Amino acid sequence: MLPLMIDDKFEAMPWDRVDAAVFDVGNVLLRFEPRHIMETLLPDRPELYDRLMVKVFRSPYWVMMDHGLAEPEEAAEAMIGRDTELAPYIRTVAVQWSDMKHVISEGVAAVRACVDHGLKTFVMSNYGDSTFRIIEEKYDFFRLFDGKLVSSRVGLMKPDPEIYRRLIREFDLTPERTLFVDDNPANIEMALYLGWQGFCMNEEGRLSRFMGLSPED
Repeated sequence: MLPLMIDDKFEAMPWDRVDAAVFDVGNVLLRFEPRHIMETLLPDRPELYDRLMVKVFRSPYWVMMDHGLAEPEEAAEAMIGRDTELAPYIRTVAVQWSDMKHVISEGVAAVRACVDHGLKTFVMSNYGDSTFRIIEEKYDFFRLFDGKLVSSRVGLMKPDPEIYRRLIREFDLTPERTLFVDDNPANIEMALYLGWQGFCMNEEGRLSRFMGLSPED
């Protein structure tokens, strides 16, 4: 029998069945839209967007940043490779993208609701160390969390099961009483198979409805 997501088992959030809530960052708490980033940083070069998407956001060097193997400046030089024509644009996007974030109010409201209901809250995210430090200092809501597990800092990335197990061990959590909110189905799948509760944040407004939050929250 397949393990079910929490909103497929319950009509509304069962607050008494969960002790901790773990949140991803990208597209859960902060919007990550490569096209918007490029439009903001390079508004006069739309003809380059498709090439930059491949060279930057779909590059193995991008993943290396999340894995803690490269800093943005180092990754940018690797992304450039022999494509010197794109060099200044790759450097701009790869290094400055972290400042192009927009808060997802629904996700932050869900974190606050979990805190208000007495849950411990945590971050577990695939993120480069230096870029995570930027957003951690920029956005006050990161102070709501009891702990953070960032891929580049531990050398593990979702959906590797070991990063899930490490969070459980490090913060002394019970898997079946731990809720994970992520936008990536593969990451939620792993959480479910490890015995966690999971919610896939892939539809605007669904998390708010499940948690009983009003638009003002």
